[in-house]
Amino acid sequence: MKRLPRDPIRFDIFNAYAVYGREERLSLRDPAATGGFVNQIRTSIQGSLSNDALLYGRRTESMFEAMIASIGEVEILKQEDSGEIYVSNDALKVPDFRLVLADGSQVLVEVKNHHQGTDAMKPFELDKDYLDGLVGYANVMKCDLFLAVYWSRWNLWTLVPPQAFHENRNKRELDLLNAMKANHMASLGDYSIGTRFPLSIVMYADKAESRFLGPDGSGDFRISNVEVYCAGTLVAKPEERRIATYLMFYGKWHYESDAKIVKNEIESVEHRWVPQEDNNQGFEIVGSLGEMFSTYYRFFTQEEGRVERLQVNFTPGSLGQLIPKDYKRDVLPLWRFRLKPSVPSGGQE
Repeated sequence: MKRLPRDPIRFDIFNAYAVYGREERLSLRDPAATGGFVNQIRTSIQGSLSNDALLYGRRTESMFEAMIASIGEVEILKQEDSGEIYVSNDALKVPDFRLVLADGSQVLVEVKNHHQGTDAMKPFELDKDYLDGLVGYANVMKCDLFLAVYWSRWNLWTLVPPQAFHENRNKRELDLLNAMKANHMASLGDYSIGTRFPLSIVMYADKAESRFLGPDGSGDFRISNVEVYCAGTLVAKPEERRIATYLMFYGKWHYESDAKIVKNEIESVEHRWVPQEDNNQGFEIVGSLGEMFSTYYRFFTQEEGRVERLQVNFTPGSLGQLIPKDYKRDVLPLWRFRLKPSVPSGGQE
C-alpha cells in the first residue's frame, strides 16, 4: 500500500479560502479577504485546541486511518467526509472513511472514540437519529456500514455493523462484550500475536570499567553488549530480534527489571516483559496489530496526558510486514490468530 501524493496545504486551505470568499461575498484577490480568512482560521484553531473531546476524537480518526494503512491489507482507504456534499435528504450522515477490501467489496466506516472513565464496562452509545443517518447514507451508496469504536480504557478496537447495537429509547448502545463478539477487525488484516515468555533485553556491563555500587546503592556502568532473549533463549537472528523488540515495546505485557550484582559489582541489567497471567499453555497473547499500533500512536501523540499531535509519520504497509508471510522461526515461536465475528443479534455474519 502506498500513499497517493497530495498537497493539502495548498489545495485544502485554498478550497477553504474559496468557501470563505463565497460566504463573505469577497473577491479572492481582495487583501482584506486574506486577512479576514487568516483571523478566522486562527480563531477556529484556538477554539479547537481548547476542546478536548474534539482533539481526542480527531486523534482517534487519524489513528484508525494510519493503523489500517500501516497494516496494508485493504486496496484503498480514503476519507469519505471531505469536500462539498449535496443530498436530497439532509438527515443523512456521512461516515468518516470508505474502504475497498482485498476481495473488492466496499465498506463505509464511522470512527468513534469511547472513553469509559471510571466505569471500565460503560457501553458506547449513539443517538438513534445519528446512527439512522449513517445507515441511510450507506444504503444510498449501496455499501455496508461499520462503526470502528476505540475503547480507550482497554486500548482496543472493534469494528461492528449497526445490527450489533441495542435499542435504548432514543439511543443505540453497544457494550464491550457484544462488540468483541461482532468484531470484524480481521477483515481489515488485524490479528493477535502470541509467543513464549518472558521476552527480555539484557544490557551487559563492560568489565574493563568500574562497576562498583556506592554506599547509597547506586552505581554507573558502561554497556558492553545488548542481547535479546525469548523464554531464556538468545534471539540472534536480526529478523527475530526486530519482531521481539516490537512486541516488547508495544505489546500489553507487564514490564519489570532487575540488576545482577556479583560481589558488589554490576554484571548486567535485564528489562523483562511478562504476561499478566500464565494460562499454562506454553505461550500467551502479546496483543493484536491494532492494539500495538495504537500504543505506538498514543506514545508519539500524547505528552503528560494531553494530546499534543494528531498525526505521526509511518510507512504504509509496514505493520503488515512486521511478520513476513513466510516466517520461519529459529528461537522466536509465534502464534497468530484471526478472530472471526459471530452473528450479531438481528444481523448477518
